[in-house]
Amino acid sequence: MPRRMKLIAGLLPVLVGAMALSVACGGGTGSKDKTATAAAKGGAAPTAQATKSADAIDISGVAELQDGSLDIGSDIAYAPVEFLDEASNQPAGLDIDIANAMADALKVKAKFNNGTFDGLLPALDTKRYDVIMSAMTASDERKKTVDFVEYFNAGSGIIVANGNPKAIKSADDLCGKTLAVQEGTVQVDFIVGAAGAPGGQNKKCTDAGKGEIKMLKFGTDPEAVQALVAGQADAEMADFPVAAYSAQQSNGRLEVVPNQIEPAPYGIAVRKSSAPLRDALQKAFDAIRKNGKYDEILKKWNLEAGKLS
Repeated sequence: MPRRMKLIAGLLPVLVGAMALSVACGGGTGSKDKTATAAAKGGAAPTAQATKSADAIDISGVAELQDGSLDIGSDIAYAPVEFLDEASNQPAGLDIDIANAMADALKVKAKFNNGTFDGLLPALDTKRYDVIMSAMTASDERKKTVDFVEYFNAGSGIIVANGNPKAIKSADDLCGKTLAVQEGTVQVDFIVGAAGAPGGQNKKCTDAGKGEIKMLKFGTDPEAVQALVAGQADAEMADFPVAAYSAQQSNGRLEVVPNQIEPAPYGIAVRKSSAPLRDALQKAFDAIRKNGKYDEILKKWNLEAGKLS
């Protein structure tokens, strides 16, 4: 299963640097609790963002949007899904474009706040962000604590050194190898099993007497990719679009194993207590699918294969 997706050569320093940045005014250290603000005002009255036409989305009852912004937590180091554009020094990628299109449909502004991936869900719980949009797999485990608005499909991918010297063609070939991964991702769960359900691919390997998988875990995907480039790992595992992009950007030093592993949907994570926001986001996503903007964005990033059916 995927996390989500992330580089090397000229792009790598930029993306690794992005993990420390607070993007678009207000990094992952805490945006305001807009729900509490609206409540303090005795309930949100319709604003300029409220609906005025038959096709508009009514957000008058969505407390988080009453200030005209959608605060989004994201690990902006996972190209081509989300990354810091070197030329503009602004967030770019699939998630950014989809979020902006949905925000337009809601008549608000999307604001991305950078944070480490494994800290995003705790930050959402403490209301630092309104939502999380970070190539996050809408897994059954995560659905126990948050709701999701699903918007894309992706599996995990494996990248290896050019020429595939370790002959890694599937997850079974990771037995006895050293694998670099990003901390907190579903790739980690795939190898060792989800919380409360240990096992995973590593147990499959050891039960077959093939040797355990040694995992090297990093804070960002570019760091994990760099471990592969440096020869510290035999392979790196990330969401397939990210793995493919990393290989593409490696100046021929890396290649992607061509088979996706356990495709699953990405979702925008929303607190279970924020049902009105979740419903508004679903309507916004439905709107950009209907008007063709969703297809345009997928085509722009060459990610049509991940389109939701």
